Amino acid sequence: MIEQIIQDFNSLHFAVICAALLFGGFVKGVSSFGLPTVSIPIIILVLPLPFAISVLAIPMTLSNLVQMTISGDIKGSIRRHWTLLVPLLVTLPVGAYFLAVVNTDILTIMLGIILLIVTSLDLMGKSLTVLKKQQKIVAPIIGISSGIIGGMTSLFGIMPIFFFVSLGLTKERFVSVVSVLLFSGSLVLAISLQRTDILGPIEAFYGLAGMVPILFGIWIGTNLRRRVDPVFFKKVVLVLILLVGLSMIYRSAGHLFF
Repeated sequence: MIEQIIQDFNSLHFAVICAALLFGGFVKGVSSFGLPTVSIPIIILVLPLPFAISVLAIPMTLSNLVQMTISGDIKGSIRRHWTLLVPLLVTLPVGAYFLAVVNTDILTIMLGIILLIVTSLDLMGKSLTVLKKQQKIVAPIIGISSGIIGGMTSLFGIMPIFFFVSLGLTKERFVSVVSVLLFSGSLVLAISLQRTDILGPIEAFYGLAGMVPILFGIWIGTNLRRRVDPVFFKKVVLVLILLVGLSMIYRSAGHLFF
């Protein structure tokens, strides 16, 4: 295994991965999410999407474990939001299975458009309380769809995060449930990728080594988050989701038409 890692190691790839993980860790520290959504678009500049997702699998799991432990209220988050979490975790392996055989660009564009619409409405002050009123119905649907799409793109947290924003959770409860969501989802995704042979020794090495820039970025972002008021915090989260949607559309459209 060590010989294979030495043979496959590429210094340029490693530098890009570390830079992407540092920036992703910073965003994650500020908003409690954003590691894959920020890092993957950077990594795929030099590496294919399946490789990028595999590199993120281990650091996503470890960094989210740290953040979940710090956030606390794990049992409370699971008890309040299990109707979303369970369907997502069950369907994540299905998406991971299709990662190597399905063109995810069209699905990614559709998801990006949805993100642009819902975040723009909320940022403009339009009411989205319908999600809160229909929580029992909407939560499982979001869990299933996010699990399937997330298994193919690693972006399983985007729609659930927006759903949690629409519920009007306090900053502490929001950070707690998002940390639980991302840790459990990352763990299931990593196991699924390993069993489908997408996650190999070199991807695991890059991911483990990348924990250093991730933790440094999270530390900087977390210190900044503690100085942010709740209203501004919500706006930052929504703007980040909107930017992710634009990035997804731009990247996937380029793959389809150019």
